[in-house]
Amino acid sequence: MTTPPEERGDDPPPYVTGGHNDAEEIVQPAILVLAGQSIRAQTVDGPALYELSRDVSQSSISEAQLAQVSLERLVQNIRFDSGGTPRMKQHSRHIFELKHLPPVISTGFPYCLEPVSRSAMGNLALKAASFPRSGFKVVRIRPEKEDGFPKGYKARKESLREVEEIFEIRKKRGHYEWVGAGEQRIAIEDQTGGRHQLIVISPVTRKTMDAMIGCWCLRIWRDNIHHKPLTGLKTEVRSAREILPRRW
Repeated sequence: MTTPPEERGDDPPPYVTGGHNDAEEIVQPAILVLAGQSIRAQTVDGPALYELSRDVSQSSISEAQLAQVSLERLVQNIRFDSGGTPRMKQHSRHIFELKHLPPVISTGFPYCLEPVSRSAMGNLALKAASFPRSGFKVVRIRPEKEDGFPKGYKARKESLREVEEIFEIRKKRGHYEWVGAGEQRIAIEDQTGGRHQLIVISPVTRKTMDAMIGCWCLRIWRDNIHHKPLTGLKTEVRSAREILPRRW
């Protein structure tokens, strides 16, 4: 269900941490809290695990007309100095770009997650669940060139094709449940005290955790945009090429 995309020459490099690729490492259950631009462990004052380039829970309509948000994972490594004393070093690893595309260029998937590493799950998109279920699905997508153009026509027209389902985000009794392969419950969302929390209840790979965090933020961003009034709209002008995935 989570088969990684094919690797191509123009794909981004795999993320490597501490000299090894950590995509398949197992991450244990945890409570993650969205606090401003940070995603922290356990509480709003806990250690930061991820950083966003903007607060998706407060983004205005004007910021979201043609916009993207960077997601970085904060990595801590222990290094030893010449005297053998361990020292903690932290650096950020850019893992995803969250993108909101207007209808003219969204090709059916206005909320997308573009990987910055080919060790990630690939290009993902958020879509509404089919009736009668309430919630969303996270699907892996890829561009598909459309035929029917005259020979020698230089322009290209591409649509996005759904490849496979990665997660289902089911709305139940006012909260969301994340379900993976084999109907396994992976996480539960909670908003106690007005704080967005993702309670991960099953061990997952680092690759799965990164994708889940990115899609969680994407869903919060989407809901926030859809609940904003359209008054006082100031559109941020950006080019389609800047927003569309680099490899499309």
